[in-house]
Amino acid sequence: MEQIKTDTQLCKLLNWLKDTGASDLHFQEGKPARYRLKGVLRIFSTEQVPIALGEDYWRWFAENFSPETMDRIRRECELDLSVDMAEVRWRVNFSKQQGRQSCSFRIVPRQNLTLKDLQLPPTLKEVANEPRGLVLVTGPTGQGKSTTVRAMLQEINLLLAMRIVTIEDPIEFIFEDALSQFEQREVGIDTHTFADGIRNAMRQDPNIIFVGEIRDRESIFAALQAAETGHLVFSTLHADSAAQAISRLREHYPAAEQNMITNLLARNLNMLICQRLIPSVYDRQVPCLEIMKRDRTVQSAIQQNELNRLTDIIEVCTNQGMHSFDQYLTELLLAGVVSETVAKTYAVNKHRLEMQLAGYQSSQSILLPEKR
Repeated sequence: MEQIKTDTQLCKLLNWLKDTGASDLHFQEGKPARYRLKGVLRIFSTEQVPIALGEDYWRWFAENFSPETMDRIRRECELDLSVDMAEVRWRVNFSKQQGRQSCSFRIVPRQNLTLKDLQLPPTLKEVANEPRGLVLVTGPTGQGKSTTVRAMLQEINLLLAMRIVTIEDPIEFIFEDALSQFEQREVGIDTHTFADGIRNAMRQDPNIIFVGEIRDRESIFAALQAAETGHLVFSTLHADSAAQAISRLREHYPAAEQNMITNLLARNLNMLICQRLIPSVYDRQVPCLEIMKRDRTVQSAIQQNELNRLTDIIEVCTNQGMHSFDQYLTELLLAGVVSETVAKTYAVNKHRLEMQLAGYQSSQSILLPEKR
């Protein structure tokens, strides 16, 4: 694990970002540095962070990273790392663009955050009641998927005596054992691939397996096999809705194998959470979620590949803890958490939201987290 050294230029800049509340830092060789604050990308002045080229650019990292890591950064096209800086951890991605080096730093929130801390609905606590199955958290990049999964794992850690094996690339949060016991493995260091890590985890007596991301046929199948054989599996995926998530999982497989994967998903997908972060009236971002849980109608729609039915099923099953993105967004609006402008901007079906606001439609109230 690399450490950011004190009193270096990079350490001072990352400390400033942390104190400011920024989430991301972006360097590109020969271009001004940028950072993301409250979801908005902002630019540093050249007085704050000078534009660096060649060895001046590399000096930012050579002051902090080992020669072996520096060699990998220069040699490899893409590289993911986690780095520590005092009590803070950052996830770092190095990449090349037009032959020049780029990198992105993202701050990793504290691992002991709970669902309540993140203003997530209490429905998510129910995942721990299932002895087996797959729980997927989906959404675009940078929308807090990993943070939400880890909050659910932390709830389990505080309440239940479980053995939890994580397979990550790289390891971001370091969990401290409470009632549960964690074993955290990093792809490329502790295991060769996600699929290898999942298969080996099943021999390590886990109750729960967390897979940082399922991104290929092998890891999808291994995760579903683990769920099928009696484990509770958590993972993340890039998708904007329940239907899109299931469709993307199917598309990893040739037509001849899609029925097999569809049947595995129908049997084992316990819960699918689609998450976006949206601006609140409190000058910070709040999560807005779509939640789908497995019942007979959901299982049937997946099995028959009638994914267009899922949104309607979700919206009529609020009494079972399901709700669509727009239903939750409307509730955030009515609770005064987000503005009408924000709600209309982020709504999936803007026309229906406007009708609802005009009083032409009503919806059953869903449970919201406590306002903060």
